[in-house]
Formats: sequence, C-alpha cells, structure tokens
Amino acid sequence: MENQRATRAVSIVTRAPLVMTAVIFTLIASHYLINPVQAGAAAGIAFITPGGITVARVGFAAFPLTFALIALRCVVAERRILSGLYMVVTLVTIVIGVRLLGMALQHSVETAKLLVPETALMGLSLVAIRLERARLK
Repeated sequence: MENQRATRAVSIVTRAPLVMTAVIFTLIASHYLINPVQAGAAAGIAFITPGGITVARVGFAAFPLTFALIALRCVVAERRILSGLYMVVTLVTIVIGVRLLGMALQHSVETAKLLVPETALMGLSLVAIRLERARLK
C-alpha cells in the first residue's frame, strides 16, 4: 500500500509542471485570441491596425496555445512525460532569460514579480525530471 501511494505521488508530481504549463499558456492564449486589443492594452501594448491585431493573435495566442497542447499531450502519454518536462524546463529557462534581459535593457522591474512563479515552475520541473528518470530506470 505504501509503495502504491509513493507511485501515485510521483505520478502527480511528474505531471504537475505539464498541467501547470498547459493551464498558464491556455489562459494567456485565450486572452489574446478572444480580445487581443484589450489584453495588449492591459500590458501597455497598443494594437491599432487589423494586421497588428492578427500578429498579436498569432504571436500571443497561437504560440502559447501550441505549447499548452503539447504539454497536455505529454500528460496523457506516459512515454512522453520526460520529453514534456524537458520542454517545460527549456521554455521556462528562455522565458526567465528573456525577462531578465528585458528588465536589464529597459531598466525596469515592472514584471519582476513573475520571476517567482516562473522559478517555482522551473524548480518543480527539475524535481519532476529527477523523479521521472528514476522511475524509468
């Protein structure tokens, strides 16, 4: 019974970063897909032409939605969990790096608060990778 609980806990922890990524990116995508002008304005971005609005939908909705669907696919396909976790680590590393670069170039800490959940997702993903690799051995 104890082994069964441990196995279930590992299964939950290894899938959690994938589910979190899917939810986060689905929320981002839905805001920009449904109302890109309002979503952009909330972030200080103005989309004023139909072409600009389409670019916003592609860049701020299609790409996040793609990552969300890939993450969900990895949740349900057990053999894809590890590759999905590596995708999350890669994605979050790039996001954190670009955020830090942007903050340095713009001399702004406006979005620094997002580093906390991004770093937490990174840490959870790294733990999940270790657990999944151990499970596969």
